[in-house]
Amino acid sequence: MNVIFNNRDIRRFFTALGIAALFLLLAGQLIALSLFSGTRNALYNRDTELAGALLDKGLPAEEVAAVFTQNLTASEGEAGAALLTRAGYTPDTPAAYLSFLSAFRSGSMLSLFSYGLLFALCVTVLCMLYFRAQQRTITRAETQLKRFMGGSTSARLESEADGSLYKLFADINSLATSLTAHLDTEKKAKSFLRDTLSDISHQLKTPLAALKMYNEILQADGADPEVLSRFTGKVNDSLNRMETLIQNLLKITRLDAGAITLKPVLRPIQPMMEALSHSFETRARRERKVLSFSGNPAAQLIYDPDWLTEAVSNLIKNALDHTSAGGWIKVGWDESAAVTRITVQDSGSGIHPEDIHHIFKRFYRSRFSQDTQGAGLGLPLALAITEAHRGTLSVESSPGQGALFTMTFLKMTKL
Repeated sequence: MNVIFNNRDIRRFFTALGIAALFLLLAGQLIALSLFSGTRNALYNRDTELAGALLDKGLPAEEVAAVFTQNLTASEGEAGAALLTRAGYTPDTPAAYLSFLSAFRSGSMLSLFSYGLLFALCVTVLCMLYFRAQQRTITRAETQLKRFMGGSTSARLESEADGSLYKLFADINSLATSLTAHLDTEKKAKSFLRDTLSDISHQLKTPLAALKMYNEILQADGADPEVLSRFTGKVNDSLNRMETLIQNLLKITRLDAGAITLKPVLRPIQPMMEALSHSFETRARRERKVLSFSGNPAAQLIYDPDWLTEAVSNLIKNALDHTSAGGWIKVGWDESAAVTRITVQDSGSGIHPEDIHHIFKRFYRSRFSQDTQGAGLGLPLALAITEAHRGTLSVESSPGQGALFTMTFLKMTKL
């Protein structure tokens, strides 16, 4: 019941119906008074006619008046009823033979018919007004729905009033908002896919062109051992570059799509760092760069070792790529009461202020960078993995002063 009367339009309808009922009740009282007055007048006229008839029969006026003004006894009533019955006047006598009763019945039926007609008219008018208001509300809602379906994603239904209908409109608005957000996401996804495919085609164009050229050279001069050795090495480098590009792109796309479920466990950081040290020591020695690892042996972190190793590895690769021979790269880790940090610092060329806010964008290449081999996916992948571990990745750098990348993770009992 409360649910019904929460509807504003239903409350208005029943309020109007109540007012109409009071009006009709008053009209019924007036009709009853009219019928009473008509009945009294009809009886008075009938009594005057009877009194006149008795006077014409020669009865004394005092006796005639006493019959109509004094209380009669039951025996007198019975005697009168017996007399009238012998004359053919009974309670079953048709009204058509009683002119005063016929007139009263006609008047009463007309009054009651008028009252019923008035009642039906009032209810009909109220119902028409109510349903017309409901139809206007539904028509406005239908118009807004057509606007939304036509592409006007800002179109919404009126839902501020109380009631189940407006609650339904509010739910439809919520659904429209959800659909709009989904459409925006789809548009962004399509835009991202278009841009990504464009970038991939651009990134693959160079190594593919190089491979084609190397293949032509090998076909022409492959018999020369020096040429064969030189260009097979180049082919291998191009293939490695393409493989790295495709692998990194697949990884970062799978992370974005939520197709990868991390398996974080609380574990020490040092074993991961030892594995990275062994992995990069050959390259660092070959390029005559000093790579060092230092940190708290007891430091722990909730992480997936495969993926976080990938992230730190990309930061180290980036540092090696931008550090000249004789330079150094320092990898460190520590923890405090609130956070755990992993840092990768180098003495390389640094990052230009123009690029500092763009280096985590996919396929971004700085016009100041000396690196011609990178595809621009290592740092974005490191950022995606860090954020998947609910951490942050930041950078501090100046041109010619090296760079410091910091991965910060809040301490939590579970990821």
